[in-house]
Amino acid sequence: MGVGATEFRVLGPVQALAEGRVLPLGGPKQRALLAELLLHGGAVLPRDHLVDALWDDPPTSARASLQVYVHGLRRAIGTERIETHGDGYRIQLEPAELDLARFERLVGKAERALSEERVADASDDLDAALALWAGPPLADLADQPGARVATQRLEELRLRALELRNDARLELGGHDSLLPELEQLIADQPYRERLREQQILALYRAGRQKDALEAYQRARRALVEELGVEPGPALQELERAILRHDAGLAAPAKSQPARRVRLPAPATSLIGRRLEIAAVEALLRRDDVRLVTLTGPGGTGKTRLALAAAEALAPEVRGGAVFVDLSAVVEPELVFPTIARALELSEGGEEIEAAVLGHVRDLSLLLVLDNLEQLGAAIQPVGALLAAAPRLKVLATSRAPLRVSGEHEYPVPPLPIPTAAGRFEDVVANDAVRLFAARAQAVDPGFALTDANVASVASVCRRLDGLPLAIELAAARTKVLPPAAIVQRLEQALELLVEGARDLPLRQQTLRATLDWSYALLPEPERALLARLAVFAGGWTLEDAEAVLGGETAAGLASLVDSSLVRRRGTTDAPRFGLLETIREYALERLRDEREEDEYRRLHALHFVEVAERAWDAIQKGGGAEEAAYGLLDVEQENLRSAIVWASDAGEVAVEMRLAVAQRWFWLVRGHLSEGRRVFERAIAATGGDRALRAAALAGAGTFSSRQGALSEAKAQFEEALALYRELDDLDETSRCIAELGGVAVAEHDLDRAAELYTESISLFQQTGNDVRLAVAYANLAAIAAESGDPASAVEHGTRAIALQRENGDVDGLGVSLANLARVQLTLGDDSAARLALGEAMGIAQRIGYQLLLAYGLGAAAELAARDGEPARAARLIGASRGLFEAIAMPFPDAEADEQERTLAAIRPALGSECDELVAHGRIAADDEMIADALELTR
Repeated sequence: MGVGATEFRVLGPVQALAEGRVLPLGGPKQRALLAELLLHGGAVLPRDHLVDALWDDPPTSARASLQVYVHGLRRAIGTERIETHGDGYRIQLEPAELDLARFERLVGKAERALSEERVADASDDLDAALALWAGPPLADLADQPGARVATQRLEELRLRALELRNDARLELGGHDSLLPELEQLIADQPYRERLREQQILALYRAGRQKDALEAYQRARRALVEELGVEPGPALQELERAILRHDAGLAAPAKSQPARRVRLPAPATSLIGRRLEIAAVEALLRRDDVRLVTLTGPGGTGKTRLALAAAEALAPEVRGGAVFVDLSAVVEPELVFPTIARALELSEGGEEIEAAVLGHVRDLSLLLVLDNLEQLGAAIQPVGALLAAAPRLKVLATSRAPLRVSGEHEYPVPPLPIPTAAGRFEDVVANDAVRLFAARAQAVDPGFALTDANVASVASVCRRLDGLPLAIELAAARTKVLPPAAIVQRLEQALELLVEGARDLPLRQQTLRATLDWSYALLPEPERALLARLAVFAGGWTLEDAEAVLGGETAAGLASLVDSSLVRRRGTTDAPRFGLLETIREYALERLRDEREEDEYRRLHALHFVEVAERAWDAIQKGGGAEEAAYGLLDVEQENLRSAIVWASDAGEVAVEMRLAVAQRWFWLVRGHLSEGRRVFERAIAATGGDRALRAAALAGAGTFSSRQGALSEAKAQFEEALALYRELDDLDETSRCIAELGGVAVAEHDLDRAAELYTESISLFQQTGNDVRLAVAYANLAAIAAESGDPASAVEHGTRAIALQRENGDVDGLGVSLANLARVQLTLGDDSAARLALGEAMGIAQRIGYQLLLAYGLGAAAELAARDGEPARAARLIGASRGLFEAIAMPFPDAEADEQERTLAAIRPALGSECDELVAHGRIAADDEMIADALELTR
């Protein structure tokens, strides 16, 4: 059992749960030991303290028995959970793992909310906090000395939380419903004056002044007759305030706690949808429901409803909730990679599906899959996820049901619309009208619902069928048009729908009408701008828009943002812009109508060729710029993918190859191996008789084939590319193909042939002056020497490579060379030098996200840990290394496997049967945690 996989409970019987399974904690003394460690929040507790907590009259064997209990707990919850520090023990614990810590955090949040007068938020937090209690604290340890003391403190915490919740409920106008609960609480705790005060106030606010005064007299009798004390000042003042009918005691208006959305946080508040949220929550809480699909046309608010339901349910799901945005994914092959990134898995290779399915197999998790409609029938990933992970629940959004076995469809209705003859109070309370008013006030702070405009606003909401997107677009126009004018223009647009496409769903027609209307209101330049912006996928910057569309676009873009047709994203310092998918689809139709789509898609593709090539240049130059370049390529992946798809469909092989070549190293570093291989192999077939393009496609494909272990394919691809480059008299690319064939030979265990090829490439790189590739070739010779048992030559070649790479600013190459040198220095017994080299290598890999280098570095760190006398740490690092190799779908290299097996052989005697468990834990542990652990070893 590994750290981070266990849930601990003391607010009720003492329990530890791993993946929903209750762990066997042993007898009362062993459970009492765990409770004592948990209750002290990870502090080191001396053995004498623990003995006193377990025995009133400790036997002579108490300390020996304590060690037995410690050993038993380690077996139950994980060896590394219980740490030895001198003469004491501590439990390694994250606050979120302990119900008491979560309880105290929620109560603290509630107290802050109350102090800030966010009473509804406080009530929500206190409800969540008290829901963690499963009975009396430490209920199964009533006869244990330490538990007896702790129980009093825990019970006081519970009562304090109850009092705070009572305060919140009273502030929210819940005095009537609170009275029965207060009566029971006072029966259990007759001398707590705060409970008496709350009961008296609740009675008074319920209009029962006489009962309130009688309740005061009962409280006084209990205190005087049984304790011999008069009521405190607060209770006495409350009686006087009631007698004088103090206005400050009046009941506030009833209010419902606000619902808060955290996944991810939308830019505007959610209006309405209380019933829909509750219905979706109820569906997902049912044991027999594992897939709920929110269906409806674009603009109904499916995503917002999904986010709200996920936020509400996340605290109830042990693994939380993960949001996956699929709106820009049009190729089925990219569904699992997109899910992997949302789950923070390292993506790459043909086995990414297996990696995702393996990751979620034992998780209790709510997965929100947003915007599945563009994938059509290619929804196999949903069925595969549900089949692989029995505790996984999926909340999907799509314009149509997925037609997957076990699916429960929930059609998202429009917002309820006001009646034509409704009273003012009823109309302004209507959710559609409230949404209109809120969005109108966002663009015009002076807007308010009045007797003069409320009928027009209600008419707009009715005409738009209560569709949230349509209402928001209409409300945005209140900055220049009064509601009555909006009604007039909207009605004119709707009349045109009679002659529109009749094969579309009615609500989609209505949304199309709203978009037609919004589009017609734009000045001609902004109409053209909106249509042309649709070529961007995944967003854009102002500079991108001006480069692709030409000219000054800032003013028009600002106007489109004001009109709610374009959404602003990013940060104030680095703003990005984007279109809702329905608006983008509409804008693309307009672009096609104007017969401009091919022109602007070409301009878009050519611009992102330049973006990718600039990023590649920065990566090659190094010097610190590469980190930002990798980040830019991350942000622009959807645009780059869209450009590649267009180039492929349009037969623009040269453009496709420029995009692929510029991203080749990015794909390698990020572990996107299958994507890179697929693009290059698709290009091979399209190159025709163009020898230069075919050679580039073959060399690129060979790079990814070799990394994925398809050695025969890689060899054939590099050999054909080599022949073509020789025909083309391209010495630099000829040299690279020779070096790449050397890498294939290494993988085939033909080290002599590999050394010959690298030596040949070195001579050619020296002729061409390509010092970057020259350094890589020396680094590879160093690796061959190390594998051949020649550490001296390995150090010589490695040192030469590192010097060149530092001079050239080749940061990622330097990281690889340093990691290889660290391994050699370990072989030579120079642990200090190895530690420095590995630390620098791991730092580089972490900074630029070099997944393969991190996998190798974790293995080397494991060897360091073993030499430092930390076998458990070494085992976990080995597991982490193996897990990362699997995550990027790269076959486990034989040389690395041999190194790790030697380390395991050295540590296994000390760990015994726990060795394999620790390796397994490391395999599934968070990458960031294990990388931080490895870096700590190098300091």
